[in-house]
Amino acid sequence: MGTDRNRTAGIAMYLVAAALFALFGTMSKAAFAVGMDPLHWTQLRNIGAAVLMLAIVAAWAPRGFRIHWRDLGFLLAYGAVAFMLVQYLYFLTVSRLPVGIGTLLVFLAPIGVVVWLRFIRRRPVGPLVWLALGLAVGGLALVAEAWQGIRLDGVGVAAGLACAIALALYWLMGERGAQQRDALSLTMWGFVFASLGWAVVAPWSGFPWAVLTRDATPINEAWPVPVWSIMAWGVVLGTVVPFLLVVGSLRRIGSQRAGIVGTTEPLWAVGFGLLLLGESLSVVQGLGALIVVAGIVTAEIAGSRAGTPAAAIPSEAPAGPGAVGSVR
Repeated sequence: MGTDRNRTAGIAMYLVAAALFALFGTMSKAAFAVGMDPLHWTQLRNIGAAVLMLAIVAAWAPRGFRIHWRDLGFLLAYGAVAFMLVQYLYFLTVSRLPVGIGTLLVFLAPIGVVVWLRFIRRRPVGPLVWLALGLAVGGLALVAEAWQGIRLDGVGVAAGLACAIALALYWLMGERGAQQRDALSLTMWGFVFASLGWAVVAPWSGFPWAVLTRDATPINEAWPVPVWSIMAWGVVLGTVVPFLLVVGSLRRIGSQRAGIVGTTEPLWAVGFGLLLLGESLSVVQGLGALIVVAGIVTAEIAGSRAGTPAAAIPSEAPAGPGAVGSVR
């Protein structure tokens, strides 16, 4: 009975985390609509999460501040990929595409990991992988309504696919990092180095501070709130809290089951897009979205059967673009 309750709690924690990541991605579109750009939005999220993670590690795991010079190269690369590229490309994607469709593109990452392991690492994979690929490609064709010509924004699609590649790389790097550091300190250093990187790429002197005072309407164009409040919510409840929920969930249900539960994030994103932004999907696009999710779940199952980290995130690493801090 205790084990069943533990498993149920773990699944519930991950479902809440996936919903919070998807909700922040959806709410971010309101900030983009009033002039905030994805690059500076990502930069601000990084520095806010870095400050909170520094405080959390200082309070509960101060040994996480220990760092060896030999770790610097990896942590710099990890921060650049997981906390700069993944987040920026994700926000760029959802700024130009319906949030549900953009999230579906990003969540092709698990399939990419399986393919990389098969053709680059030469690990054997079963027929489920090819079934997963077929479902994903076919489902995306329905989402894009390809027979009518590609109707989705080209830059948004390219950003989504690039984000999927970056997310796959992040998972693979996270597997290595989790063998050397605990999840909290690994994520903290990722945010810290990413924040330093953004300060070089986009100096704070050029940050559009005035946009933060503008009113945005993240909920059905009603109840205007300042942009800064959306980010404050996103740093706490859209980044740090769901990340901690993911860590707690992984301890209860393991990475393989968590990877499958994590595929609910695109569904949450579709739902929030419909409810909060008035975005719409045709019946065919909705069917395509479900087929894509079926492909992702199939890839997760194939990866776990093969004993690879394929679509199951490493046991100590966050899972999902939102999760990069997860991480959406």
